[in-house]
Amino acid sequence: MLVYIARRLLGAIPTLFILLTLSFVLVHSAPGSPFSNARRIPPQVRAELEAKYHLDEPLIEQYGRYLYNIAHFDFGPSYRYQDTSVNELIATGFPVSATIGGFALVIALLIGVPLGLFAAVRQNRVADYATTSGALLGISVPSFVLAPLMILAFAVYRDWLPAGGLGGWQSYVMPVAALALAFIAYVVRLTRASTIEVLRSDYIRTAWAKGLSAPRVFFVHVLPAAILPIVSFLGPAAAAILTGSVVIEQIFGIPGLGRFFVNGALNRDYTLVLGIVIFYGIIIIGFNLVVDILYGWLDPRVSY
Repeated sequence: MLVYIARRLLGAIPTLFILLTLSFVLVHSAPGSPFSNARRIPPQVRAELEAKYHLDEPLIEQYGRYLYNIAHFDFGPSYRYQDTSVNELIATGFPVSATIGGFALVIALLIGVPLGLFAAVRQNRVADYATTSGALLGISVPSFVLAPLMILAFAVYRDWLPAGGLGGWQSYVMPVAALALAFIAYVVRLTRASTIEVLRSDYIRTAWAKGLSAPRVFFVHVLPAAILPIVSFLGPAAAAILTGSVVIEQIFGIPGLGRFFVNGALNRDYTLVLGIVIFYGIIIIGFNLVVDILYGWLDPRVSY
């Protein structure tokens, strides 16, 4: 197991290197500079600012300098947030994004898995059709449409919840709900399909033929096999639910990583954008590794 983990971690280094290189080239290929959107400043002052942040150097030298900083776990200073490093911005924004994404993922599992199991047991009945139709609707409505509708319904018309920002627990309700809805729908459909496939397996028919009780068949034989695809889904889903909060945080005015990322892209804050991209890449690789280990623990047929 330790050898497998070490190999995976070593294999992640080239992946992060390619991600960093492509992201560096893309952000520096965009027109303008971090100081082109600022108020009108004399050319001499702008030249001094670019020299301070080494933006007057050839691109290959900037790339080498950034690689050196990344090797020392330093994402560099932010060009737009004065006297603040990218490390500090990530340390400030990630707990907010992780809180919203974590609650959304837990809610998606707590609601989606039981609904998917219920739909599978009631296959081709009214309950199944209603559940799958609701799941299809949840997938079809994007978060950038759902979030403004929720603000209109619960903040503008009813004044039940705050429209944005962070305060008490009420301020988390709409962002978490808007982010969780699509993932609930995905979990429902995945759980339903997996459970139906397991129920049609030969060893389940054998369990029924032996006269085992329905709870024993379902919880001992069906459920462990049915949740394996859910476990595989958790790695990309956990990363996607964090990166998917970019839109939610922007709409609700939440100071998380998503909002920093959008502001960094609009302001051409190269170091901030690159730092968040690399940080997200590390999260995705980490979640996928955890899921692979968990999958092998749940399924004895998987060998490392």
